Amino acid sequence: MTPRLSLRPRRFATRVFLSAGAAVLFSLTLLSAPAHAEPTLAQIEAQMAEKWEELEPMVEEYNKVHGELKANQKKRTELEAKMQPLNDQMKVAVDKVGVMANRSYRAGPASGINSILRTSSPTALTDQLVYLDRLAEIERADIDAVTVARSEMDKQKADLDKVVADGEKRDKELSDKKTQVEKELDELEKMQTEAYGSVANVPSSGGGSCSASGATGAAATAVATACAQIGKPYVYGAAGPGSFDCSGLVAYAWGAAGVGLPHSTTAQWNMGTAVSAAQARAGDVVFFYSGLSHDGIYLGGGKMVHAPQPGMSVEVLSISVLPVVGFRRFG
Repeated sequence: MTPRLSLRPRRFATRVFLSAGAAVLFSLTLLSAPAHAEPTLAQIEAQMAEKWEELEPMVEEYNKVHGELKANQKKRTELEAKMQPLNDQMKVAVDKVGVMANRSYRAGPASGINSILRTSSPTALTDQLVYLDRLAEIERADIDAVTVARSEMDKQKADLDKVVADGEKRDKELSDKKTQVEKELDELEKMQTEAYGSVANVPSSGGGSCSASGATGAAATAVATACAQIGKPYVYGAAGPGSFDCSGLVAYAWGAAGVGLPHSTTAQWNMGTAVSAAQARAGDVVFFYSGLSHDGIYLGGGKMVHAPQPGMSVEVLSISVLPVVGFRRFG
């Protein structure tokens, strides 16, 4: 498999906002230009940056939607498992009532007179009738209780079925959109390779040692785990061990430290404790862009380890290259 390519550091310097339609049109216009008007390397890299601006938020939304979908599918399976015993109880209760009704039908209305004739004491007869009536009440109560419980679970399942169906639809829509944008990125990366002459000549955007002296406890484990992934490729939707996207790397690193985090930047942002830039320390998670579409593990000293984008690998990068939104602390 041909390795994917890196972009120059300057692609992080600005954030270009284009509509999806305008971005696609711009790319197609350049890609289809005559030979004498081929796009320059700067134009190719600008297009790649624009495409990634479009793709990265989509990737993180996909991660969020896909994670919620799996959680709801699990809830539905668990609910179905709980409903089965109720179905069994309902069947047993209905069978009992059927037996009692059949017995009453066979005995007929004369059974009450026969009972009186066979009973030497009116008190004994009364006791028998009260006992039989009590049994009938118990059976009715059992059926009512099971019916109520089953009705409540039916409603819960109907709600979950709708949520899962909506999630599956959105999951597919995002997956299809990501596939289209990735195809366009592939074409641009081929052009970039040709412009540089080979994959080896394409410059890397990151650099520096991956360490965090002073980190302790769970934070030290998270940092060490993230640093151990340096060089592994970015793959959208991946959370290790062989490849990662940004939130997947964060979840993987903190998971090794015993802290379970969802595979979504926005979901991660809503967890942990907010800390200021002045308070930030190694192991904190740093978030970027107003839409929270990117994050990484802070190393201290203005550096982080992160999974950047398609065509690149897990690396160390200065956080000053990207627009920082804030930090969260876990553990």
